[in-house]
Amino acid sequence: MNEDAAPEIAVALDMMAALAAPEADVLETPEAFLTGVAAALKASDDVDAELAAILSDHLLTITPHDNVIANAKAAILTLAAERAAPTEEQADG
Repeated sequence: MNEDAAPEIAVALDMMAALAAPEADVLETPEAFLTGVAAALKASDDVDAELAAILSDHLLTITPHDNVIANAKAAILTLAAERAAPTEEQADG
């Protein structure tokens, strides 16, 4: 056997042993799942940060408020109104 191949064979054997080992059942709680989704949304560059915050605060909670839909809708409409309002232009002068 080629001595240069020994490390490669050892790595391959380790990988096979890891694949053959029984996987531990990892149970994710609903709270952990929702927290993870919220964190992923907030961390993503492709997601609107303010909208992600609204979703996290209102919808991605384990015990949502009784009026969760109405509250989320109000927050989204407020955000939309803020963004639609004309910005104040600075007068040069």
